[in-house]
Amino acid sequence: MEKSLLSSDARGKGVLVDEVVKTDDDRISILPTDLLLKILSSLTIEEAVRTSALSKRWMNVWKETADLCVDMRYITLSKNIFIDVSPYAARWMTKVINDHNGRFERVTINHYPYQCEDGTVEAWIHSLIHVKHVKHLNLVNYIIRFIAKTKTNYTLDLPPQSFSHPNLESFYLGRYNLKDPHAFRSCSNLKSLKLVGVFAEIEVFNAVLLSCPSLQVLVVKINCYEQSGPLIIGNRNLKFLYLSGYQIDGFEVVAPSLEILTVQSLSCEMDKFVMTNPRLQFSRNYWATGQLYSHTSYCISCPPQDKSSIGHEVMISASSEYMQRSASMSVSLDLTNAKEVDMLNEVLSVWPVEMEELEIVFKNNNAPMEELESCIGSTKRNFWEETKPFPSRYFRAYTVWLINFSGSKEEFALASCLIAQGTVVKKMLIRPSSIPLSNKFEIEEAVTRLNELPKCYTKLSITTF
Repeated sequence: MEKSLLSSDARGKGVLVDEVVKTDDDRISILPTDLLLKILSSLTIEEAVRTSALSKRWMNVWKETADLCVDMRYITLSKNIFIDVSPYAARWMTKVINDHNGRFERVTINHYPYQCEDGTVEAWIHSLIHVKHVKHLNLVNYIIRFIAKTKTNYTLDLPPQSFSHPNLESFYLGRYNLKDPHAFRSCSNLKSLKLVGVFAEIEVFNAVLLSCPSLQVLVVKINCYEQSGPLIIGNRNLKFLYLSGYQIDGFEVVAPSLEILTVQSLSCEMDKFVMTNPRLQFSRNYWATGQLYSHTSYCISCPPQDKSSIGHEVMISASSEYMQRSASMSVSLDLTNAKEVDMLNEVLSVWPVEMEELEIVFKNNNAPMEELESCIGSTKRNFWEETKPFPSRYFRAYTVWLINFSGSKEEFALASCLIAQGTVVKKMLIRPSSIPLSNKFEIEEAVTRLNELPKCYTKLSITTF
């Protein structure tokens, strides 16, 4: 077998093709192809190429793996530091794409800025999307400090419909200037679009979003050259929306199916943020909390048994990307629906330890029994009967708002858990539901009982408002 002489540091930094000692002991070749593909799917392409020297079969099998991850910064073809090897690495990468057998599932490429200018990135995009039919594509322009200019080699200038292909479902674009929206023309194929660190005119962004009517997931961390006009997001299929932007003079969001909205940081005032979705209208929001930290609004809605919540899956699967330690959240749910309670528990369990504010709005349970049964199925149970902490022993929220509180058994149990477990640290603010005066005393009694509970934090205050 061929033995690599690379040190552990060198392995993490690049591919050194001239430091390999060959032997005839090739045991990898006796492994089944399926097993080799499974091993290779967990490697970056740099590791795949470096280790391909270990086996004759390995060298060809890795070309069939569906997932490739390439970072041009770590591809080194020479030990001579005075030789710029990046052009050779770019040509090597082009050969890797062209020689790959079959279709790609997921490809991630981190490249240098000048490769936007010399046609390299354009060639990769065309080959990956229109020849190899990649399903998920991530492109990141490697810039140490990204300062947008209108005329630099950071600009991505592509032919019309470059991203239009029925197989391409998700696209991540990081650290570019967009000159025009032509590359996104007729992109009804895209289900997920993430524009991160992208600069363009507001008209370009609006045209891009208009060309992607099938989006279910949209992440925009964008900046405009000049502050002019609002960003317009109109999409009936959208489930998850993440917003961060500067030099944007307002937002107009029409997304009736939206489940989750996260506002990280916006430069516009609240009166210039218009959203026509009553399910996500909460008392607390990005502006109400003082624009100091990001805010997530989540209307938990239990999907039918044979389907999943797209917005919820995105939130859970990429918790480190969309959940921040200093943040706030508003959520509405039906506590009599075990599935919705589980979904709340999942979100809070993966949240990074601390949250500034948590607003919980209790829904009025007016759904037909047949609908509840189809959603809950055989999982109906009481969450307070679980032996594990709810949501976890580590999660903390400094302030908790309980809205539409009726004093029901489920609501009292949830509030008790948050107090007794030390989940709420400073304040619990309770807003009673709009109910007849005959039930007013029941709510007051419930609040009194909550105040009598043993507290992990002696200075915790529990009041109504």
